[in-house]
Parts: sequence; structure tokens; C-alpha cells
Amino acid sequence: MGRRTIDPANGIYKPADVTPHWQEVGQYSRMPIDGTIMETDPIQSSFPASRIYKAIQQLDSPSKAIEYIRLVRESVFVFNKNISNQTVLKDIVHTLCKDNHDMDIKHIFDLANSQKGHRLLTEDFNLVRQLGVRGFPMIVIINNDNKGTKIVGSRALNVYIETLKTLDTTTKMMTKPLPNLELYLKEQHRLFSKEIETMYDIKEDEVPQFVKEHIDPSRFSAKSILGENYFESTST
Repeated sequence: MGRRTIDPANGIYKPADVTPHWQEVGQYSRMPIDGTIMETDPIQSSFPASRIYKAIQQLDSPSKAIEYIRLVRESVFVFNKNISNQTVLKDIVHTLCKDNHDMDIKHIFDLANSQKGHRLLTEDFNLVRQLGVRGFPMIVIINNDNKGTKIVGSRALNVYIETLKTLDTTTKMMTKPLPNLELYLKEQHRLFSKEIETMYDIKEDEVPQFVKEHIDPSRFSAKSILGENYFESTST
């Protein structure tokens, strides 16, 4: 999503045409997407949100930047907020910083809106072109010998595992233990039922009881949106 949302090949001539495509993805993935924001208050550009991502990456850490971008995606897709609006972006950054008082919100926005902020984002665009990325989703994996491959589209986990094995034949692949659900929820702020099902290999109807068994009831709230359940951390 740049400054315009035009894709005639997929029947998209104006922002509102995006809505049914987004909703279809939401129904297929069970990661809820409202999409009507593109009809009522179309997002003009994702560049401001992206520059803030680069600023957080520079000033704090790549992991905090990834946490931020998740909040951005939830804001626009699930909660129908216009992420080209500075007030919305400030609310997102405040949410991100509430557990990290060392983060300077003013400094983040100053860098994002500076010439350096523009340059950092442009460098990412240039890298995308150099790697030959033409669509989404696409993951490019490069090993220490500068040999790589591209994985295009949504693929099963085993595809990524086999790709990593092919690129690195000297390292034994080790499976990390599953994260503690309570800590995982606190880290992510919010988890949707589908995410918990996939992470812990359980069925949809098992999720509510699983959450109750693994998280102190005072540390989460259960909610629902667009027909899907999700859980929010109430830990401070």
C-alpha cells in the first residue's frame, strides 16, 4: 500500500474495491479483516507508518519494530483505523511504549519525519528491488555464502524447514520449545484464536479452556470480533 491503491488486473480501480479482497483473505485465514475503512476513510499512504517502523528499528531494536508493525496491522485490518492519520499512529506508539519507558516517542516521530527517516525507508525499497521481490507474500532467505532462494505465496511450515535445510547443510535444525502462553500473550498484546490453535496444535473449540489453564484469569480478557475470538493481555 503506497500512495495509491490501484490494481486493474485484480479489479481494483479505487480504494473501496480493496474491501472484498481483504475480507476474502480474512475469511480464508481466520485472521479477521474488516476492510470497510477503505470505503469510509481510505488510507492515503502506508509510508508514514513505515517510516516510524524504520525509526523504532534504529532507535530501539528490530524486535520492537516488528511488535510495532503488528499493532499497525491490527489497527487497520481488524479495528478499521486509518494508519495514515498521525493521531492513530501516535496512539499505536503510545501502546508500544507503555511497558518501555526508555522509548522516547518524540524522538521516534522526529526521526520518522526527517530526511534520514525518508532515506532509511528508501533504502529498504531499493533492497526489495535488488532482491527481485515483485509480490506479496514473498520471503527471501540468504545464507552465509550469499546463496539464497525465494518462497512465494503462503506455504506450509515444512516448506520453510526444508528450504533452510537446503541452504544450510552443516547445521542441525533444532526445534525451539513452545513459548509460555502467558508470557507470549503479554509480549504480543493480543492473540487471535487461530494463532493459538496453530502455535500449540489444538482445535478451535479447545482454545478457551487451554487459555484458562495456562493464563491467570486476571491477566487476560476474552473478546470477539468479526466472528473470531481473541485474547488481550491485561498484565502491566
